Amino acid sequence: MERMLEEAQAMMTEEVFEGVLKAQGIDPDDLASLQDLLAIGLTNGAWRNSCVENWHAEGRLSDGDMLRINSHTTLGIRQRLRGWCTEYGITSGSSEAFESVTVEDVDVLGHRLFKWLTNPDRKLPTGMTLGELARTDEDLAEYEDHADGKLGAFAGQMEKKGIRHGLLYTAGHGALACDRWWGHPSWPARVDRFISVLDTPADPHWGTDGERLKRLGPEPAALQDRAALRGTMLRTPWELDAEAAEWVVDSGIGYLTVSV
Repeated sequence: MERMLEEAQAMMTEEVFEGVLKAQGIDPDDLASLQDLLAIGLTNGAWRNSCVENWHAEGRLSDGDMLRINSHTTLGIRQRLRGWCTEYGITSGSSEAFESVTVEDVDVLGHRLFKWLTNPDRKLPTGMTLGELARTDEDLAEYEDHADGKLGAFAGQMEKKGIRHGLLYTAGHGALACDRWWGHPSWPARVDRFISVLDTPADPHWGTDGERLKRLGPEPAALQDRAALRGTMLRTPWELDAEAAEWVVDSGIGYLTVSV
């Protein structure tokens, strides 16, 4: 088993990850695209797939809350990634751009992300702080341990395999595991499809005789200006109010068939 694992890991080269991104229509040398997908991959690993998901299941967070918080967290991580790249003179996603970047430089990024993600005073777009969401010191410590482990693994992989290898690995995770998220290259097409089906009750998305649409009930007022809704969904979905965000998720935006 150990030998099989070693062989599988040996096959996980930069070229393989580049191929994964290219298959998604993403240029791995394009820094902005790489940052977007890195932010998604890091958010999924260090935030969403943690005790936060348990808090969601317990009812502390609704599906709409998760849409708003996950997208806002992705934004925060992306901003810090961009600031770090600027600080270290990284202007491309190519191999050459990372030749002078050291593991110590990556540790700086990991530390910044950890401090921001685990700050109990971090204000979430739902109005509460992270500390208020966690409720207890024990729950907050559980999240801190998770974030520390994931960000440590993120940096550790780059120490073993190289900076760009680790970045491409995490970006590939974001591209494949989170293709329904804000910030993914497919998100604009998903939003456009969503806006289209809102005014098409006969669209197959709503099921036979529009059953899903009928079960949703009336649209919240915040959704009725389609142009404004499209702009918010594309740029700042965390600014949706609680009712609108819940309706959007319940409508099945994540299950729409889109082509990019």
